[in-house]
Amino acid sequence: MTSRLLAYRPEMELPDASGMLPLQQEDALALAAQLLELQGPAQFDAFLARQLGATAAGQQVRGTPLEGPLRQLLGKVVAPLLPLHGGSPQALKRRAAAIFGMELEGLSPEDKEFELARQVVQLIDAVNTALVQDGVLGARDPRTRVDTALLQVARRVAPGLLRQAAQAPGRDGGHWRREGGHIVVLDC
Repeated sequence: MTSRLLAYRPEMELPDASGMLPLQQEDALALAAQLLELQGPAQFDAFLARQLGATAAGQQVRGTPLEGPLRQLLGKVVAPLLPLHGGSPQALKRRAAAIFGMELEGLSPEDKEFELARQVVQLIDAVNTALVQDGVLGARDPRTRVDTALLQVARRVAPGLLRQAAQAPGRDGGHWRREGGHIVVLDC
């Protein structure tokens, strides 16, 4: 073996972005535990505010024009994955596991919930970090910047979120059929 492999110390590596430390594992675990204790949508909004204050990236987003659209979008995307709005816990877990690309077989129900909560915390932190690394915090329309950051992060952290969005009928979606020389657009 070469001495270079023996001398490798990953804890000595620094993150790429200066001043942007990722969410520490202990903090992520604590936030995931807090997320599991939530009882309603109002508490989820308060949780998002707490998570914005828990990281360097979140603190830079907090109080800017990005905070409102970020909290609104994360509430719309993440809250339905949690048992805050009712629904079958099993269906929520299956949906969340598909979104995050996780295999939860063999885990106890509590471990499944905790693992999904950790993924949600990671998603929120990754979106905060992407927003800060995007550049000047007031450069473009805040809603557009938040949407773009979520799409970039979803490719890496929650690929099922993109599939879900693509399958949902939207204003640009619909069905069509050809009738002779004409195209008839349906469901738009």
